[in-house]
Amino acid sequence: MKYYPPRFLFRRYEILKRLKRGHHFLEIGPGNLYLSEDLLRYFVKGTLVDYNPYVKNIYNDLEESIRKRLDFIVEDFTSFQFGLKFDCVVACEVIEHVEQDQEVIKKIYDLLNDQGRVVLSVPSRHKFWSKHDEIVGHLRRYEKQEIKDMLLKENFKNISILSYGFPFVIILRLPRILLAGLQYKKRIRWSKKAQTKQSGVSDNCEMPSLLGTFCNPYTVYPLCFVSSLFNRYDLSDGYIITAEK
Repeated sequence: MKYYPPRFLFRRYEILKRLKRGHHFLEIGPGNLYLSEDLLRYFVKGTLVDYNPYVKNIYNDLEESIRKRLDFIVEDFTSFQFGLKFDCVVACEVIEHVEQDQEVIKKIYDLLNDQGRVVLSVPSRHKFWSKHDEIVGHLRRYEKQEIKDMLLKENFKNISILSYGFPFVIILRLPRILLAGLQYKKRIRWSKKAQTKQSGVSDNCEMPSLLGTFCNPYTVYPLCFVSSLFNRYDLSDGYIITAEK
């Protein structure tokens, strides 16, 4: 059984609960494509854009029936001209890597159909900044009001922001920070772009399949349910945001 990173599973649980069915979605920075396959349960087709060419290899390994419903573009979202609009735009762990994050929000708004929906996830709370943020290419963490103001500036409405995964993602912070300390001297010398590429497509796809027996959507589901009871409290280190055009 395929291994899923625990943090991803908490994020996935909350995102899938908040999707509305539509025809065509856009996912920015799909990484390992784990969420991309799930999104096809809610949309007829999707477009994926990622500037990391390695992701195309992951895409090529998908079943043909899935590839037929997904278009993959190896480009930088900020400069690529799409020429069409979408019912939903999803960007998980993306805008914290971009210098002009407000411009990304503006472009997402322009790419949405009327009443279209955006789904974002970002690292939260300035106080949680660590060496891990530095070596994965983060430029910032966000406070709740900051991200809300960015969306309001572009006229988004029905904005919802939740702090997901507590207490489990907080517990997982310690091993993540310890590992970052071991990698710090090597990876801090990388460019921000190289750091971002590595964080977007980690070694998770090479994890032993045996770990998937213990960490998958079914085994983690009860923990996701428990964590959802804390969503309205600003306790975790990640936000999921939804808003409508």
